[in-house]
Amino acid sequence: MLPSPVLGRHEDHYEEEGSMEAPRFAKLTLVTLLAATVYAGPAAGQAESIKIGVLTLRSGPMSPIGDDIIAGIETATRMQGPLLGKPVELIVEESQWNAQLAVTKATKLVQQNKVAAILGTSTVEALALVAVADRLRVPIVTSNSGGAALTRQNCSKWVFRTNAEDLMSAAALKQVLAEKPKLGSAKWFTLGHDYPYSRLVAKTVQGVTGGNYVGEAFAPLDTTDWSPFIARVRSAGATAIMMSITLGTPLLQFVQQANEFGLTKEAQLVAPIGLPDWLVAKLGPLSTNIISTGSWAAWRYEEKNPATKQFNEVFYKQHGRVAGMQSLQSASATMMVYRAIEKAGSTDPQAVVRALETIQVATPVGPLKFQPGGRQAMVPLFLGPYEELKIPRYGARYAQLVEIAFPASKSLPPTGSDAGCKLK
Repeated sequence: MLPSPVLGRHEDHYEEEGSMEAPRFAKLTLVTLLAATVYAGPAAGQAESIKIGVLTLRSGPMSPIGDDIIAGIETATRMQGPLLGKPVELIVEESQWNAQLAVTKATKLVQQNKVAAILGTSTVEALALVAVADRLRVPIVTSNSGGAALTRQNCSKWVFRTNAEDLMSAAALKQVLAEKPKLGSAKWFTLGHDYPYSRLVAKTVQGVTGGNYVGEAFAPLDTTDWSPFIARVRSAGATAIMMSITLGTPLLQFVQQANEFGLTKEAQLVAPIGLPDWLVAKLGPLSTNIISTGSWAAWRYEEKNPATKQFNEVFYKQHGRVAGMQSLQSASATMMVYRAIEKAGSTDPQAVVRALETIQVATPVGPLKFQPGGRQAMVPLFLGPYEELKIPRYGARYAQLVEIAFPASKSLPPTGSDAGCKLK
């Protein structure tokens, strides 16, 4: 394992916009710890670090998503610099999007590494951590979890979420159908992998489209030949296809085969939570056949949100590529944690949780605060098609056009209690 990085800052400044806490920017140096896995203690004259745990995917075909999550956290940490006068140490653990492994690794991060908070996680991991959150007793802020129950009926004092959840996505889909008559009158079909998320998406689409829903099909996770499923879509007469296919090589293969069979000329391809930008780059011109009905983040929001542009520029300088959807979201979660620690004036878990409940921060996905009495961030969803850019930016030639930034006020109940969250 490589040495853990600690990010330090030479200078910083602070800006306020109304009551919102703005991200900090600084000239930074990268300091490498001598210890390989665990920070053994500060060198003479050096402040002990504040440790932040990260749980995510680090191997396999879906690893680019984990890479984006880590890259976003790293960039937000670089922008932050020292926290309470101390360097920040990121401790990354491979969780494989596995519930039991996530609990094991989270326990290690808390008991052995003494982290002040945990970032990252997928839906299955976050739901598993809710069950042990009272034992872990550190803030957990997830940025890649869609299951609505996490911040509704299964909510925990310790677990927060910055990305939009599934029921928010359903509200955004209704908006798209109202705004786009062609989609509103389309015959809808859900095609996805055979796992719980796909079935949840199918149920949502069926509920929203009603009598215009013509079918669904779920493929084994190892599917590489999509022709039988394309035939089923055709036989159903579908003119809009909700793709709940895993965001990696499988989705790339499906879109390529759909194009080869001429399906993209017959039906609109729809991405329920948007596409990672590394996948958009691989799709190239094929991405222009896709519309998102609720991306969790979009880098072109920089045209309206200065904090997005500031983050994009720092990210590009650090990583040499465009900031993808998961990077923008993970960075936003990281900024929320850092502002909460600053407001608390310590890493005391209870104090940080109280601070998270009240802060509002300018982030790459817009101004963020958590739902009153709840744990869901009031985050917008980004609706619109993918298109070729007239002038490439940050190395990207194709990207989502943000036609609508759908506000949380239209997709979430006013309070956590109204959403079914009963905090103890």
